[in-house]
Amino acid sequence: MSVAALVDTDRWPLDSAELHRELSDTFTKENIAILPGFIRDNAIPGLIAECDELAKVAYHTTVNADLEVVAYDQFPSDSVIRSVYEWDPLMDFVAKILGQEKLFRYADPFGALNLAVMRDGHELGWHFDQTDFVVSIALQTSSEGGHFENASRIRSASNENVDTVAAVRRGDRPDLVRTEPMTPGTLMVFNGRNSYHRVSRVSGTVPRHVALLAYDTKPGTNSNDELRMGRYGRLPS
Repeated sequence: MSVAALVDTDRWPLDSAELHRELSDTFTKENIAILPGFIRDNAIPGLIAECDELAKVAYHTTVNADLEVVAYDQFPSDSVIRSVYEWDPLMDFVAKILGQEKLFRYADPFGALNLAVMRDGHELGWHFDQTDFVVSIALQTSSEGGHFENASRIRSASNENVDTVAAVRRGDRPDLVRTEPMTPGTLMVFNGRNSYHRVSRVSGTVPRHVALLAYDTKPGTNSNDELRMGRYGRLPS
């Protein structure tokens, strides 16, 4: 199956200026755009099988998270997930959602594309991101837990809103938190710089699989050796 055939372009026409405006407006207002069913249902079983195979070589990182990570260089050349990441129409579509003229793939041989694997007991605590946006594709939900919980736009550049952030962290402001739908096949574009978010504790035998696609508004984005060692346990050869 070609990459183009994986994407439900009937539901999500990638070249639709109207859809671009709608998603861009949503992203601007809420710091998030969610596209359920972006990947067709009939493609999901094959992608999950690929995830299960890739997960065998995942590195267990505890740097700002408790999960396992598969690095870009561990995706084989015939990987369907890799083909999706390297497909120009998807990158151009994400640029439209972000209101950007052009995006570029990361130059990082490890960080350009990751598979995040969360197994029984794994969780990702409350945090803000250091980047302006993250692009992900949900591929498998866990048996229990693994919910993406988000307190949207809880702070700003001019107001850290420390007391409210602390209240969310304590569980005292559930009214500010919503669980974002991450059903298999969902594409999500998310700006977590000012939105406080976490992934709840995973339980059960079925792991949570999410592909993380790294793009930037400038070419040549790379990482440093300290981050690579912490996240992947190794350095480029």
